[in-house]
Amino acid sequence: MQISKLEMRILMLIAVVVIGILAVVIVPRLAGSAPAAQSAVTEVTPTPIPTAITTPTPSPTAQTEQQILDNIVASTVSVYSVLVCDSLKEYATLSIPEIITKVLAEYPTTGLSDQSRQIMAQRVLTESTVKSCPDQSPRVAAGITQG
Repeated sequence: MQISKLEMRILMLIAVVVIGILAVVIVPRLAGSAPAAQSAVTEVTPTPIPTAITTPTPSPTAQTEQQILDNIVASTVSVYSVLVCDSLKEYATLSIPEIITKVLAEYPTTGLSDQSRQIMAQRVLTESTVKSCPDQSPRVAAGITQG
């Protein structure tokens, strides 16, 4: 009975997984038990009781609206610039202000004023077109200045 290449690969994968599990589970336990066995031979010394030391916990710093806006724009452009460009092509008959209004109605953002939401939408459109569809940049720039 011969083993095919696929079966051999599957067996190798199983072997690697088993060895990995052994390495992660068994070896640390063996390594952890060696010092315990060694310490049984050594003299036991009392350990001092730790005293409670209070350290001030840092309070989270509140982000300004500009920082929130910058983070939203950067992450949105990074992840969705191609989708934004596809939507611009899909809605070629709509004006840029109409697209912005439609997007803001469908995707509310928390923590931003209405003015910042408008700025965010304009920046996402502008930066997305620069990144992923420069052919749409003139349309977006013209639409933003008109709207």
